[in-house]
Amino acid sequence: MTDEKNFNDSHKKFVKHFSNGLTHNLILWIISKQKIHGYGIIKKLEMFFSFDDSECDITVSSSKVYPILSKMEKKGLIVGEWDINENNKRVKYYSITDDGTKVLEIIQNHLRQVMSNSSWIEFYKDMTGVEINNEKRN
Repeated sequence: MTDEKNFNDSHKKFVKHFSNGLTHNLILWIISKQKIHGYGIIKKLEMFFSFDDSECDITVSSSKVYPILSKMEKKGLIVGEWDINENNKRVKYYSITDDGTKVLEIIQNHLRQVMSNSSWIEFYKDMTGVEINNEKRN
């Protein structure tokens, strides 16, 4: 039997791994919607990871996001260009490349398949208490 502290540490680690996997996909998706700088990406990610439950407190920081952006840029999924922002400061704006768009399309296709798979639908309902409505949305 584990004590409460070990369970909580284990729980936090599990949630952290879950969020790390999502973060990469979310960053690519956010960049696909608009040309955006790193700080703008961080602010958008904070909207995804602000939970009421303190056990799921996931922080989004520059030390997490900028290495991901650098890796994505090296892999050719995004491109960064230096420009002047609205505050007259030099910042790097990111946009998605054709390869990034292809990867995002693969992710979208995979998620469509997940959402039509009865095992995943049951898992989602069990984990969230929410029924999935499989109506096609744009």
